[in-house]
Amino acid sequence: MITIEKLTQIARQIRYYILTSTTAAGSGHPTSSLSAADLMTAFFFGGIFRFDTEHPEYPNNDRIIFSKGHASPLFYALWTVAGKITEQELMTMRRFGSPLEGHPTVTFPYTEAATGSLGQGLSIGVGMALNAKYVDKLPYRTYVLLGDSEMAEGSQWEAIQIAAHYQLDNLIGIIDVNRLGQRGETMYGHDLDAYRKRISSFGWKTFVIDGHDLDEIIDAYKKALRIKKMPVMVIAKTIKGKGFPFLEDKDGWHGKAPKKEEYERA
Repeated sequence: MITIEKLTQIARQIRYYILTSTTAAGSGHPTSSLSAADLMTAFFFGGIFRFDTEHPEYPNNDRIIFSKGHASPLFYALWTVAGKITEQELMTMRRFGSPLEGHPTVTFPYTEAATGSLGQGLSIGVGMALNAKYVDKLPYRTYVLLGDSEMAEGSQWEAIQIAAHYQLDNLIGIIDVNRLGQRGETMYGHDLDAYRKRISSFGWKTFVIDGHDLDEIIDAYKKALRIKKMPVMVIAKTIKGKGFPFLEDKDGWHGKAPKKEEYERA
């Protein structure tokens, strides 16, 4: 069993890759990636995600969809730590001809669905979960990483309603509530209870957590795996730009890469 200390080290490495790759590209969304780094480190490397990395097409692999596709620097950093992208390849992110596009696409073989147009990922996840539960009857689970800004999209709530109706207990959503969108604070900011009440009212089981506490994150994931006859939403309070004080919880950094001197200071 991996220790929290080791996961902390991995999360630090992930953050290094996020900042390094976006600085090299001169563009991207580092702050949106940094806020979810602990959530995804615990998921990928904490014994939750079941995936045969040598066979990404294996039908029983769990699915992970980055609905907040602009957090692609995090997505690619995770697969770099997992050994499926080299550090040299990571530095090609967002370059013409690279499979590591600005938003994940299936040109990269570990991408389940092309995302970036916000509000789409949960609906895709519902389809995958429906297939697993009712059509192919396979044991894989579907996980969807969601941004708090995209929770203003009506399509998200349509997906939430359908998932509850079909009792998709093989579907787990994870909302990265980092408070800040592209242009200032989101509708609910850090009011996690507002998300909890609304999502619970549709028939989902919800867990509200500190999205930077690795123990708490893993505990919520393990509890989610035990829930039956209803989908689960993990609602995590996070800090946009977490890990680098000059970026943390600062408006005006959405979709901006650090300059070289800022990177060196970090």
